[in-house]
Amino acid sequence: MPLLADSQSRFIACLQKGPAHFPDDLFSEDRARALLGLKAHANTISHARLVTLENAYPKVHAHLGHEDFHAISRDYIEQDHILTRDMNMIAADFAAYLDAIGHHGTVADLARIEWAWLESYRAAEADPLELTDIATLGEEDLLALVIGAHPAIRLISLTGTLSSELNELGDETPDALMIARPAAQVLFHSMSALEHEIAKKIANVATMGNLLNTAIELGGEATAMEHVIKLIQAGALTRFKG
Repeated sequence: MPLLADSQSRFIACLQKGPAHFPDDLFSEDRARALLGLKAHANTISHARLVTLENAYPKVHAHLGHEDFHAISRDYIEQDHILTRDMNMIAADFAAYLDAIGHHGTVADLARIEWAWLESYRAAEADPLELTDIATLGEEDLLALVIGAHPAIRLISLTGTLSSELNELGDETPDALMIARPAAQVLFHSMSALEHEIAKKIANVATMGNLLNTAIELGGEATAMEHVIKLIQAGALTRFKG
């Protein structure tokens, strides 16, 4: 009698790789009946994986069209490293796969944006820093204020024109997007190259003074506070309270 772990691994291999990996000694039914049951089970899993991708990337689905999206999705889920992945994470590499098969620019960007939206939606809760939190602070206290990146912010560099599925962002393609969830709603924010560079530094700063100095170094003193205020208004920062 095979060990349980061995039986499980052979059963999984059969589901993932097909009848050539059928474990003859694992089932009490004859081969034909067992294969029929396994095929039904594998089809159910395959369908669930396709639905998971469609749910994760509704805008990519709409952009490509149903037939093209599902043809790409079927090839994607048949990769060995995807077959063994937890259902919650099978969609994580879809943007990279789109890039790898030649869907550079607009489509791959759209997939990165949708996955970042999901990550932001699932991110930990945190109180965003608000303008009212700093309105009454003197200069010394403001510069010493301990801050960090809100756990829900995500930054995406754009490599192509924006998909029409994101027409709520306007007709012009920005240099980058920031995705933030300061409260219940996940929001998109268009960013210039300079704003993107400043936002990328949030993870490396400890205080408001550090962030202001970074904004001054990158864009000059005249507009530094303007850029910081935009980040605060977007919910990109959180305040660490002692």
